[in-house]
Amino acid sequence: MRSKVSRALTAGVLLATVGGSQPSVADEDIQQLRKQLAEQRQLMEAMEKRLGDLEGKEKEQKNKGLDAGYIPHMRDGMEKQDIYDGGFFVKTKDDTFSLKINGFGQFRYTFSSPEKGKSNNNFDLALGRLAFSGHVFDPKFTYFMQFEGSTFGNNNNVTLLDWWGRYTVAPELYVQTGRGILWYSRQFITHPGTLLFPDLSQADLAFSLYRGIGGLVGGKMGPVSYTGQVTNSVRALDAGGQQNFGRDMAFTGRLEWDVLEPYGYIESLPLAPPSSPQLSIGMAGSLNPVDSASAFQNVMPGDRTTNATLDGGFRWQGLTVQGAGYFRYNNRRAAKGSTDWGYYGQVGYFIVPEYWELAARVSGVDFQEANNPDTFYKKTTEYMVGLNYYLYGHGLKVQLDYSFLDQDPFTGTNRSNNRVRLQTQFLF
Repeated sequence: MRSKVSRALTAGVLLATVGGSQPSVADEDIQQLRKQLAEQRQLMEAMEKRLGDLEGKEKEQKNKGLDAGYIPHMRDGMEKQDIYDGGFFVKTKDDTFSLKINGFGQFRYTFSSPEKGKSNNNFDLALGRLAFSGHVFDPKFTYFMQFEGSTFGNNNNVTLLDWWGRYTVAPELYVQTGRGILWYSRQFITHPGTLLFPDLSQADLAFSLYRGIGGLVGGKMGPVSYTGQVTNSVRALDAGGQQNFGRDMAFTGRLEWDVLEPYGYIESLPLAPPSSPQLSIGMAGSLNPVDSASAFQNVMPGDRTTNATLDGGFRWQGLTVQGAGYFRYNNRRAAKGSTDWGYYGQVGYFIVPEYWELAARVSGVDFQEANNPDTFYKKTTEYMVGLNYYLYGHGLKVQLDYSFLDQDPFTGTNRSNNRVRLQTQFLF
């Protein structure tokens, strides 16, 4: 009996012991799992942090790298309005710094046969240029510098032609300082590598305002673009110097209205004739204190000129039409004032699309009074025909033209001059 009771008591104790221990084991397992989960979370967080650090360093290394290559001027069959948009480039991968290099060269043969005097054969390096452009620290801060060499004027000099910096606030406003083109004449604003003929018209040589040192504000609002400039006295192409000799500054302003699609500042589009008509009209004015004499423009130091021009360009498919009129009132230092006029009109048409282009131009200059002793002709009328052959757009081309110059001197009888020019060009 006692043994039975003892066995019963022992079994009860064992059951109680086993039954009481089950909750304790479960709690220990849960605690252990929670501990392991916390450790896994800490490990994952550490791994994520490490991965983020590695990715950040990789991105930083990539951003510190450089990209280099060549951008053609012609993209998707369209020729860019900005001739400096293409070229060889180097830039940081984060786009904080960039540098583009452009080259340009024109080799010209000229034959002149005046009515009176000797004929002349001559070869020239008309223009040779190397340009550098890009941005620093931010794409809004851009720069441009350009070197030029030429044998015109019987020299072989290389000069720093342009150098400026620009900050673009928005498409409607940018600010620029340095030396560069004046936004006055449409034909001179146009890059010489994209002109319809090998050189500027007689009127543009006589009336255009070329380059100056100073400040500029400009922008584009819808179809209207504007520029305003304050610079030192503006010199003609045949005049020297660039610093002011007096207190007077030059003021220049230009407005451009894109009536249809923008015509831009390229006189011919060999690779991509537009399917929609392009038409732009521009006007500009300037007050200029003359500090250097110019036979081209019939001005002397001390003259003060008031200048105005109206120009326009139309292009559709293979046809290009462009023209301009010029007015200048010269408040001459040592004599009464005089009024001078000029004009040009030109047309180009591709007889073989992309390759062969016929061109014609008429240009005139009329000076009212003799002013500069080296300016011989009161009136000059230029009649021109030309033929252009494009091997690779404006990148490689050959231009041939013939000019008849009807010239009326300030004293004496009319004279004429026949001129033939052949020019080859590369541009990248």
